[in-house]
Amino acid sequence: MRTIIWPAYIDSEKAKKEGRRVSKENAVPSPKLREISNAARKLGLNPEVENGKSYSRSWWEKSGRVVVDKNMAKKEILVKISNMIKGIRS
Repeated sequence: MRTIIWPAYIDSEKAKKEGRRVSKENAVPSPKLREISNAARKLGLNPEVENGKSYSRSWWEKSGRVVVDKNMAKKEILVKISNMIKGIRS
């Protein structure tokens, strides 16, 4: 089973109503597709980047998305990816 990760899901600069799915503490500012993909690869989630896709809540932005294997709850995947990005950035 696969699931979609939009950058907005883990973006600390977005409000919940703009699509953020994790708490501000677990989110990262302006996550890039490359960072999400690298973090997902390190977690063994077999990421596939799809550039040029638009998240429905911000349809005018071509943010792209990352499709990953779903081997745990989606929220758990989002938190782990976010924490991995924080570790890579620091």
